[in-house]
Amino acid sequence: MHSLLSRLMAACAALVSCAAIAAPYPDKPVRFVVPYVAGSPADLVARKLGEDLARQLGQPFIVENKAGANGMIGSEFVARAAPDGHTLMIGNMDTHALNPLLYRHIRYEPARDFSPVAQLGILTAMLVARPDAPFQDGRGLIDAALRAPGKLTYGSWGLGSVAHLWGGLLEESAGIQLLHVPYQGTPAAMNALMGSQIDLLFAPPALAVANTKNGKMKILGVTSAARQPQYPDVPTLAEQGFRGYDGTTWFGVFAPAKVPADILDRLNQAINRTLSSAAMAETAATLAMTVTPGDRQQLARTMAASREKWGRIIADKKIRLND
Repeated sequence: MHSLLSRLMAACAALVSCAAIAAPYPDKPVRFVVPYVAGSPADLVARKLGEDLARQLGQPFIVENKAGANGMIGSEFVARAAPDGHTLMIGNMDTHALNPLLYRHIRYEPARDFSPVAQLGILTAMLVARPDAPFQDGRGLIDAALRAPGKLTYGSWGLGSVAHLWGGLLEESAGIQLLHVPYQGTPAAMNALMGSQIDLLFAPPALAVANTKNGKMKILGVTSAARQPQYPDVPTLAEQGFRGYDGTTWFGVFAPAKVPADILDRLNQAINRTLSSAAMAETAATLAMTVTPGDRQQLARTMAASREKWGRIIADKKIRLND
């Protein structure tokens, strides 16, 4: 009798297990967390991606903006979520490579607390100058900085942000000294540049082009290693004396750690299909983002490489933040 009961219990357990494995995913709306404000590049990508994932997978992908602390508030929220694939986030180089190197008391570790799902794309920026700056291009900027070390200012959207590190790389690649001026977000930094309160700023390409046309700033170059197809006439900084300059960032989709591999793989495949769509191509072009479909390990490799490269700049510049 005991043996029969044991076999029955084992059979029931197997049936329950099979039912769990066979359960459809997703079987309820998916929370898609963006750790930045609405209207930011990450938000725009997340909303376009969410629309198509909802169409493919049959459940709404609801974008939730949980901004603050350089992306750490939203990241921590997702790290603590149930590992069932129904809470995802769009992360980037700040949230999943740089923050652990910058903050003393960060409450998540990307490699431990997240499962990479899919890399979305590589984004570049443009270095722009105030409209009345006494230089017209990158070489002119280097000459001006060499004449007055530490006098020219560059703004960023926060201490330890990727723009802060891009400025550090400017100094290193050209042997110059600049003064970093952090602001609370990109809009404040843009206003400071257009008001000639600072000399330089890294700006999204579409924004840089639009404001250059109306005379509110001037473009010096793109931060990527190669010219951007959308802006072929804009030279790279590397072409203009900033040796080997390559300042980009990236977006990727992450889930909490321990989400089942079959769910991660299904999401990865659906995301890659979206990245190949005309709608995403249009969004990517607006943001000067090069889409980079690939497997889950690609995102993990990108995360590790970013941490290694920019960790050296953080150490050289002795950037360490209290939270």
